[in-house]
Amino acid sequence: MKMSDEVKRVINNNFVHLATSSKDGKPNVVPIGLCRTISDHELLIVDVHFKKTRENLEENPQVAIAVEALEELKAYQLKGEAKIFSQGELYEKAFEIMKEQDKVREKRVSVWREKRPAMAERFEKLVERHHKLRPKAVVLVDVEEIYSTMR
Repeated sequence: MKMSDEVKRVINNNFVHLATSSKDGKPNVVPIGLCRTISDHELLIVDVHFKKTRENLEENPQVAIAVEALEELKAYQLKGEAKIFSQGELYEKAFEIMKEQDKVREKRVSVWREKRPAMAERFEKLVERHHKLRPKAVVLVDVEEIYSTMR
């Protein structure tokens, strides 16, 4: 299913929540900061910490993703099928996404230094840890359904 430019913008500029389930239906939901649209119907999610999520994806490729831009009163749920890649062109794209997100985080730290110094200090430590992370894999999601969840 084709994602509108608005849906893509909301996904690319916000954390998403990725829901998976085991083959016996036990759910798992995790926040994801490394998710980008790569076409009108595909998302790429970088796996840096997945354990249960990865196990679930290997057992059951069906996923749901929730994303919201509360300041805009926009929220969406997307459903689709996931495929895991640990090498190749899509995997290499994970490094680009991570570098892009590092720049976003660094900008946030500089803004927070002025407005929220205590938060900036904590966030700086997080950014330092994230600079050291390497992707284990990427998850390509072919979006099959899209719903607005804020009307």
